[in-house]
Amino acid sequence: MTPCRRFAWKSFALAVPLASVVLAGCSSNSSSSSTAPPSTTTTAVTAPPPSTLPGGAVATGTVSCTSVTGTITFTPPLSNSGTSPETTQISLTAAGCTPTGSTVTTVTSGATTATISSPTNNCTSLLSSKPVAVAVAWSPSSIHASVVAFASYAIITGPGGVVGFSLPGAVATARVAGSFAGSDKGAKSASTLYTGIGSAALLTACGSAAGVPSVQITSGTVALS
Repeated sequence: MTPCRRFAWKSFALAVPLASVVLAGCSSNSSSSSTAPPSTTTTAVTAPPPSTLPGGAVATGTVSCTSVTGTITFTPPLSNSGTSPETTQISLTAAGCTPTGSTVTTVTSGATTATISSPTNNCTSLLSSKPVAVAVAWSPSSIHASVVAFASYAIITGPGGVVGFSLPGAVATARVAGSFAGSDKGAKSASTLYTGIGSAALLTACGSAAGVPSVQITSGTVALS
């Protein structure tokens, strides 16, 4: 059963599915290895038309941001014995953003919050890769917003063995509506994010009495192109 996603965006959004964080605990501790999600069935992903998005003029070209950080909060906490409906709140910030071949010369930074509703807070129930729709409202606000749709995500292991994930994943499909869609509607768009926790520690926390109340996103990048 696919969770119902309700996004409330302020500035920059890159919504990370809760399932990807849990699945990372099953990945190798090798600093360069990756594990494909269990399901690789192609899913058609579409983005809302630019006319429905906030902001000013649609920016052409591409944009890349070298720093993405934030927090994913789970209510109730993730648990191997969890059976309750789950509300996941995602708060991310982006910095180091550079437009290329665009009608805008400066993208300052951004921040957002997002809410995802899932049917259960059980860690093991969230192992299936899912499509991710991302709304991006840029700063300055004179730049028209973007909507990015990723067909899937994949789990990776980052430097020092930390849990990470990339979008898109094994089903490498991305689409952008609005600003920074490049020349092919954002088909080459991608993001890589890392948490501050190793896979073994995350799995241990899932099995503890307290569960996993939150996960920090300590570094990452995103490019719309």
